[in-house]
Amino acid sequence: MMDFQKLAEYQIKLAQMMRDHHQFQNCLILCDRAMFSMAKAIYVHRNKIIPLYIRLSVTDLFPLIHTEAEPNLDMVLFIGTVHYLVSGEDDVSKEPMKLGEVDKLLYKTDSILESLSQRIVADPSKRYPSIYKENSFN
Repeated sequence: MMDFQKLAEYQIKLAQMMRDHHQFQNCLILCDRAMFSMAKAIYVHRNKIIPLYIRLSVTDLFPLIHTEAEPNLDMVLFIGTVHYLVSGEDDVSKEPMKLGEVDKLLYKTDSILESLSQRIVADPSKRYPSIYKENSFN
């Protein structure tokens, strides 16, 4: 479980680097991968198993993320929309992104990763660390 959370952390940091280098499509792809990595961490946490390979579809996200205790339909829709844009199934995904849009994408993705991490890790020091919060240890 922690491996998937750590993978999500690396992916979002790399997405931030891609943003800084104006590689916006790569940033979008990495945000998608980070959210799916965290969803895999939730899958492992909930099922208490670590399969050799986890393949989640967008339809698998709904029961993982949207629960009675925490209804997060907007989160599921955001993840699904980002995944759809990454798939390149329509012409909208081929349009160039603007810096402001990418910043919103990164911020929302970071917020989702933080929220999902809180569901699976009780110890705050082991949760996903936001890329927008200052780390006092640096």
